[in-house]
Amino acid sequence: MTSTTVDDPLIPPIGAMGQVERFFRVTWVDSLERSPSGVPLHTPEYVARQGRSVRLIDIRTDEELTGPLGFIPGVDVLDRALIPTLPERLHRDSPLIIISRGSERAMEAARLLEQKGMRMVAAMRGGMIAWKDLGFATLHDPTIVARRNQLREIQKTVEQERKPLTREEVEAHIGDVFSVRWLRFAAMLLHGRLSCVDGRDETGVVGTPGGDGGEFMLALAGLETVLDRELTAAEVETLARRRLDTFGRFYVHTDIGSANMFIKSMRTDRRLDHALKNVFETMEWRRFLRGPPLEVRELVLEHLLGKPEHLGCGHIRLALQHEDLYGMRKGLIITMLKALFRTRWNGSTDFEYTPLPGGHLESAVINVRVDDDQVHPFTQLPLVSPNAFGRQMFVNHPQVSRYLRGQLVHFLAMQNDLFTLSRDAEASLLHEVESMARRQARATLSRLAAGLPVYDVTFRRDGKVDVVSAGSIPGTLGGGH
Repeated sequence: MTSTTVDDPLIPPIGAMGQVERFFRVTWVDSLERSPSGVPLHTPEYVARQGRSVRLIDIRTDEELTGPLGFIPGVDVLDRALIPTLPERLHRDSPLIIISRGSERAMEAARLLEQKGMRMVAAMRGGMIAWKDLGFATLHDPTIVARRNQLREIQKTVEQERKPLTREEVEAHIGDVFSVRWLRFAAMLLHGRLSCVDGRDETGVVGTPGGDGGEFMLALAGLETVLDRELTAAEVETLARRRLDTFGRFYVHTDIGSANMFIKSMRTDRRLDHALKNVFETMEWRRFLRGPPLEVRELVLEHLLGKPEHLGCGHIRLALQHEDLYGMRKGLIITMLKALFRTRWNGSTDFEYTPLPGGHLESAVINVRVDDDQVHPFTQLPLVSPNAFGRQMFVNHPQVSRYLRGQLVHFLAMQNDLFTLSRDAEASLLHEVESMARRQARATLSRLAAGLPVYDVTFRRDGKVDVVSAGSIPGTLGGGH
């Protein structure tokens, strides 16, 4: 199989239903789990990141809804007796997640609906008990009872032209319960992730340029500056492994175009013919890239990292292309990525390599803060959906990033078997990383968000949200994606 055409991309090409919708369906299936008895399940983490397009149906009693566990903002509430009527009331491909206290009742309902022909239905694994245990916020508003058995209208999002979002549109988006979920910061420290600011992520995010990958690059580059030497490949691999073991979840993304170029490159390599002979469909590609055969892994890395355009994260790609501007070695970035993929392929479940759909429609940059000078473990963090009225936003959480940089720098200072950092050197490292972060953010946004308006969004303790215009990104609208 040496064809140079991309007939079997990682993400399906644009079809009648649109690329974003097809991507959502692939991701739904890819994230879906099955109980031992075959009931479809989605995790609370998956549910928390979904926006307005997924319908959440809570089938608990009024007393449970207003009791200690509360309810998820934006749910519909339905009597269990009415579950069999849903196939007549909703399209069979409507994304639907059923919620109960533990998940037993929800699993029973999901099984019934799937048997009746609904193709995108699942129970939330662990129910509201798991939701609360993981640190996600709930409401206790008694007026929810009055909305029982009323299904909200879900309007299909239509992609708009890329024109700037106004302050009023940002306020409306932020005020939508389906656009924002809440997570206790302590819970994020245990099992959360830093996503990229990239607006093509359909899910609710806590964002920073490059996500976890961008932050780790910063820390390693700053460490080289403070140590005044290059880190060895063995040191980078050790630090990457320890970073995953210590902090857990690690996010890097790609996109459809880059993934398809990467696949095309592999298809032209005769050395990979045997490994790829049965890899064509989307899910087959996803399985292959989660763990290629041992004998071709280095070849796969050769194609993945051989060209910057094979990486879909604009921030990481720009850092590879502009070493002087970003203040870090191309070789360091590639060594870091190789270490992460090797760890993933050796069985780690912490490294998440996520493909994003569609083209860029970012129409604003928002800096999300909470009403405190800094975040604390008890702080409730807003997970904001970048998708706004068929357009997108770059979503940046500077308070969260600053706190986590401090933790990452302190972690590096503890690696005494690899190098020694004095207290003063640790402070210098943090200063260097913060300075580099500001410089890199400006460099990335000047290319990916040139001309877009910037809004500072502050979630206040009283429940209100302040949206303030903070100017615009220098440059011309639409440059440089």
